[in-house]
Amino acid sequence: MREELEEEVFSINTIYEECMIQQASNIYIVRPSSHPELSFQISFPSSYPASSAPTLLSFDCTPPDIEPFIYLLNPNDPDLRRNVDTALLNDVLHACFRPGEVCVFNFLDEISERLYVDQELYQQRRRLADEALGHLHSINSEYNGGLSSGDDDDDLDWGISDSIVDRKSTFVGRAIEVHSVEDAKAKLAVLKANKKMQKARHNMTAWRIKSESGNSFIQDCDDDGESAAGGRLLHLLTLMDQWNVMVVVSRWFGGTHIGPDRFKHINNAAREALVNGGFVVDASNDKDKRKGKSKKK
Repeated sequence: MREELEEEVFSINTIYEECMIQQASNIYIVRPSSHPELSFQISFPSSYPASSAPTLLSFDCTPPDIEPFIYLLNPNDPDLRRNVDTALLNDVLHACFRPGEVCVFNFLDEISERLYVDQELYQQRRRLADEALGHLHSINSEYNGGLSSGDDDDDLDWGISDSIVDRKSTFVGRAIEVHSVEDAKAKLAVLKANKKMQKARHNMTAWRIKSESGNSFIQDCDDDGESAAGGRLLHLLTLMDQWNVMVVVSRWFGGTHIGPDRFKHINNAAREALVNGGFVVDASNDKDKRKGKSKKK
């Protein structure tokens, strides 16, 4: 069946230049000409196309932050849209497959008809992010002594956890002091402007803010596509009685789903960031210090 796959690749690349690029013996990167901002990683089993369908392993966007604004239209009702994810794209790919027939061309044709990128909404959000970034320079001087034009997220006073790696997914937590919603959003915008952060699949966020008088309280969270993760981070801040702090846990997805373990890593990364940022005292370290003092007595 290898010859049929090679013929399919040759034919598609003849029609759409450099549309299918071989990445491994049975894995190809497919870039639809109708949506150059997207690329799909597709695996072709040895029994393709005789009896087995290919599998869409992952997809990437350029720039990465456009991903939330890509939708798949319902063929029966274009007003019904769903945010694109790997499972949804894989369903489309499998629906295009018929045993004994190659299917990538049909898949590209279907994607061309059904994919929709809301450029207007994307540009609107980018403008808001740029405005927040500019606003940071005016409000940050009150808390951190101001920023120069060359500063990046490392120049802000983030507490950062060690990387947690599980089945090729990487989790990193960050924590920073915030005193208003505008402060939190501006610092988050600076963080997300970092190229490395833009490659993260999710940047989950939670913050709790208390006014100086103690009369007003604000708290909020964002899953950023990782269902229920933001709420868990907010719950962690509540349990630890943390105020005027924002936590951000970033996940770089490795292609393998790890189930409920992801929430354990998210919590651990957030807690370590809070400890490293000086917001809480690590219980084990504090216990060791007390033991040392008692021995001296």
